Amino acid sequence: MRISLITYGCKLNQYETELMAEKLENFGFIVVNGEVESDIFILNTCAVTAEATRKIRQEIRRLRKKYPESKIIAAGCYSQIGLEDLKKEGVDLIVGNKEKKDIHKIINKTGIFLDKKYWKNDEIDGEIITSSLAERTRAYVKVEDGCDNVCTYCAIRLARGMKIRSKPIDIVVNEVSLLVKKNYHEIVITGLNLGKYGFEKGYNLIKLLRNLVKIKGDFRIRLSSINPEDIDEELIEFIANEDKICNHLHIPLQSGSDEILKRMRRNYTQKEYLKVIEILRRYDPNFSVTTDIIVGFPGETEKDFENTLMVVKEALFSKVHGFRYSDREGTLASRFNKKIPGNIKRERISILEKESKKTANIYRRGLLNKKVTVLVENVKREIYSGYDEYYVVHEMAYGELGEFNEVVIEAVTDEGVISTNATRKVSGGFVR
Repeated sequence: MRISLITYGCKLNQYETELMAEKLENFGFIVVNGEVESDIFILNTCAVTAEATRKIRQEIRRLRKKYPESKIIAAGCYSQIGLEDLKKEGVDLIVGNKEKKDIHKIINKTGIFLDKKYWKNDEIDGEIITSSLAERTRAYVKVEDGCDNVCTYCAIRLARGMKIRSKPIDIVVNEVSLLVKKNYHEIVITGLNLGKYGFEKGYNLIKLLRNLVKIKGDFRIRLSSINPEDIDEELIEFIANEDKICNHLHIPLQSGSDEILKRMRRNYTQKEYLKVIEILRRYDPNFSVTTDIIVGFPGETEKDFENTLMVVKEALFSKVHGFRYSDREGTLASRFNKKIPGNIKRERISILEKESKKTANIYRRGLLNKKVTVLVENVKREIYSGYDEYYVVHEMAYGELGEFNEVVIEAVTDEGVISTNATRKVSGGFVR
């Protein structure tokens, strides 16, 4: 029996897709990544925005029409908070976040398997993967789940829980060690609220990282999204001085306006956010920061939006993920007045995207002539591509799939850079 796994949303979901894939393969199923004609389709869903859930409903209808004999399973965050929507779409099986780890036990059933309050007693200690279905070079490792922040717009904490659950350090070290032995050269450490890792157990993210960098092997570590209030100079200094950790962080901004940040119940001000950027760039002038920004939050004025654009310019983000605000059922912000009309949100997201492209281009120009290390991931028409430690995508004339390549950045493109090899492997050693 063939099963297609289709993933939406965050790196946590990507990790949990890999977890489901391993469970199913161990029970003899043929598992493929993405849409391939199959007996069963599992959609690992996202519910971060109204647009995300709309696309999932649309995809369910499309798959049902194209593969009428196939079974369709909805799993993940949309299952947790959009149960009635999914029931209306007529999916065969609805599975919650907790039940993903037991997917092999319920794959042949129909109905609803979902514990809405699972996070109160759930632990993630047993969630371990040893290979990646989707990628040959990069693997995601989930170390934390749950969020105890109270952001007024966010429904994901309703889906994943308000209790921090951290995977013990020894289990994470073992999981990463296994992946490194299988030649995964980049390990992405991920969590819903990564900066709170270990708080409930009496340790923190730095302690985890100190243990991970001791693992022997040819690999690097990349951290996923982390909130600005959880980044202090001790963490910055450790990352900047440790060769195995990429000088790249995804730090959500959401808004550059203190008034909007207050309405969002974010735990920092514009000044505090920019201070983090300043310290990062003090340790490495090229330190890469990517971010998330919401436009059109209830009550956002032109001045508020201008403040956001100002931060985009000053922070010199290497990439911005922009979102138009949408009400999420069950959130406080959905009950706020002063809603922003759709045409204004569309206008602001367009302006943000243009400004973000400009600043990203300026950031990449600052990397010209710099020597960096690219993990070669793809080749097409004899052009090799991959990401460097700054999370900048490279195009190169030479590479070896799945291996690191030392290059020098020679030109900037709209989406990345063009580079040439600083060293090239030949038999017997290297040539320059």
